[in-house]
Amino acid sequence: MVSESASSARAGRPKALSHRQILDAAAEIADTDGLDAVSFRVLAERLGISPMSVHRTTGGIDALRRDLISTLVGEAVSSIDWPTDWRGVARTFAYGLHDLLMRHPLVLEAHRQASLEAPGADDTAHRVVNALSLAGLEDEQATYAYGALHDFVTGHVAIQLGRGAFDSAPADRREASVFALHHDPTRRFEFGVAVILDGVGSIAQQGNTP
Repeated sequence: MVSESASSARAGRPKALSHRQILDAAAEIADTDGLDAVSFRVLAERLGISPMSVHRTTGGIDALRRDLISTLVGEAVSSIDWPTDWRGVARTFAYGLHDLLMRHPLVLEAHRQASLEAPGADDTAHRVVNALSLAGLEDEQATYAYGALHDFVTGHVAIQLGRGAFDSAPADRREASVFALHHDPTRRFEFGVAVILDGVGSIAQQGNTP
């Protein structure tokens, strides 16, 4: 992390920072305070450079935010080691998306506003749908099964990020909750994914039954 202040940077020759350094700083800000908190002024103060330097490097705040999302999603997709069986493909997608959104809440925030435009994002969706088709689902069923899995993951993460840990809730609410005895978010996620995939398997088997 750069420790030099913006004022000291302005006093001398402006420091040259890479586009990636600016993206990393923007990710830290957005994950903590939201995408709207990412501005030239805030980035300049964080990095010890002038707002104009940020602008010249990134090409504008809207371009910076788009590039930030595209970079994070593209890197996550490119690192996936896809299995060959349909269930493995679907599980890999679900857990990969879960990990990305939990690690970078800013991606979930952006995804609420619009579909993600990033290298490999559409290919990933088509890969999962194709895998579900190979499992025996019809085209429409495979598409909606992907949607159900996608929506479960994003909804689960949104709840976890929005509500925080179950143990942080007031005692009376914890005692009254249906989750009073079973509130492990990891187990809840694993079970939800398993239920969806078991349902896919059941529908595919019914379709293949003479």
